[in-house]
Amino acid sequence: MSEASVRNNGPITNQEVELSDGDLLVSRTDKSGKITFVNKAFIDISGFTEQELVGSPHNVVRHPGMPKEAFADLWSTIGAGKPWEGVVKNRSKSGDHYWVRANVTPLIEDGQISGFISIRSKPTRFQVDQANAPKPACSTSRTRPSAYMRASSSGGAGGSASGTERQASPAAWPPC
Repeated sequence: MSEASVRNNGPITNQEVELSDGDLLVSRTDKSGKITFVNKAFIDISGFTEQELVGSPHNVVRHPGMPKEAFADLWSTIGAGKPWEGVVKNRSKSGDHYWVRANVTPLIEDGQISGFISIRSKPTRFQVDQANAPKPACSTSRTRPSAYMRASSSGGAGGSASGTERQASPAAWPPC
């Protein structure tokens, strides 16, 4: 299953809530993307209860302003067994939004993907500004994914010299 389809999670307020410095949002999903674990920091900023989150698809916090291409890239990358990193705008239950620097890593059991773990932290204001920048003038029909994504073939979060990097800044994606 893929979370690439657009989900309508209700109204939005255009009010940003900042993740506190040092807070880490942690969640775990099964291989279809249904939440199996959330930590208190994720519960607190999302505005959902643990009972509302566990068993729901992770895209329950999807903000409609996030390009679907970013999530298609995420699912393609983690489905291939590689970690994915990006700056993501999420929606809280109230309709407010919060930005995170997300790392999603496949969990491998007996050689098969059994689920995913996501650890999210507060991005820098520069990262948020880059992710939120207008798309390039050359593209009228495509939107860009988050400001920065990296898939690592080494299996480690954040990539390495052997990993591949894809810059998705407004100047680099989509190609003109």
